Amino acid sequence: MSDHALQYREISPPGVLADFVRCIWRLHGDPGQDAAGGSPEPIIPDGCAEIVVNVGDPFIRHAAGEPAERQPLRLVAGQITRALTLEPSGRIDIWGIRFHPWCAASFLGVSASELRDSVISLDAITRSFSDAFDPVADQRAEATAERFLVDALTRRARNVKRPETHIPRLVAFASQASEATSVSRLAREAGVSTRRIQTLFRDQVGLTPKQLLRVTRFQRALRLARTKPELSWGHIAHLAGFYDQAHLIHDSNDIAGCTPKELVRREAALTEVFLDGGAM
Repeated sequence: MSDHALQYREISPPGVLADFVRCIWRLHGDPGQDAAGGSPEPIIPDGCAEIVVNVGDPFIRHAAGEPAERQPLRLVAGQITRALTLEPSGRIDIWGIRFHPWCAASFLGVSASELRDSVISLDAITRSFSDAFDPVADQRAEATAERFLVDALTRRARNVKRPETHIPRLVAFASQASEATSVSRLAREAGVSTRRIQTLFRDQVGLTPKQLLRVTRFQRALRLARTKPELSWGHIAHLAGFYDQAHLIHDSNDIAGCTPKELVRREAALTEVFLDGGAM
């Protein structure tokens, strides 16, 4: 984390939430820039959809060729295939609920394909669930806000149907492969039809197996670059599962809008929140 006055913390989901949620996180503080807020930063795809509960000032989203857009304070960020560029407008105080790659759709009662490459107000998906987070914004003490957040999520989780049991295994198989795994191979692995695999990934994950591999392979490369800075980019590309360094650079430019070297060198607290710290 860069030396801004920002603090980041991850919370392991307790009880039934662990079946759905990879982690709960909080980022808060001063972005460390001028009064107008911090600089725009890329949010890198991490293979997971998220709920964001913002109890600070709103974020501004920038997209090429489009006017800047103020983001909802409570939103769902679906599976993304390319980086989003966000700029804080002032004080940062956000809670995030990062789902397992196969769980956001069932938890929210929508198809994951409807969320792909989208940022949607949580009110537009489920107003009653969004309202359950009202007490979080009213709490001054972090521990109390966390308790209200966890309670709201737990109540929801107790009434949600769990995804099919072989989905986690299929996601792991697809995301950790050294090359794109065919739908037919996944079908054989699960003992179901290819049509069923296509439906599961579309409705439960929101990405095709090929898209999921692309995102997680890029995250593996960034993790290696951050944890083993002595490695060359060619070696990182090989270890992460790319054909070569040129393949890694191509995907980085397409996903993040810059080379991996440029991305890792940035001191960007928001970006770092979405650089996956562990394996899928």
